[in-house]
Amino acid sequence: MTAFQLMNRTPKKPNDMKKYHLIMEKFWLIAAILSFVYAVYMIGKFGLIESGIYLVMPFIAVALYYLRYYTRKRIEKEEEQNRNK
Repeated sequence: MTAFQLMNRTPKKPNDMKKYHLIMEKFWLIAAILSFVYAVYMIGKFGLIESGIYLVMPFIAVALYYLRYYTRKRIEKEEEQNRNK
């Protein structure tokens, strides 16, 4: 694809971006749940001292989930305000 073709592409529809944000939001929620279950399993198997680091990933995934959720809600609020103007 040439640079000219890239510049003249039609932008994504807002609904496509809504779907993307919703999918990524759910992805991070599922990642948080699964990584927490795995962390609990590893802590049960090896103890907290040896496998406490596995608790870091669920916290990161929850933070990313919240960031996606907040971003989606903010975008929806801005779109609603723009429609009401």
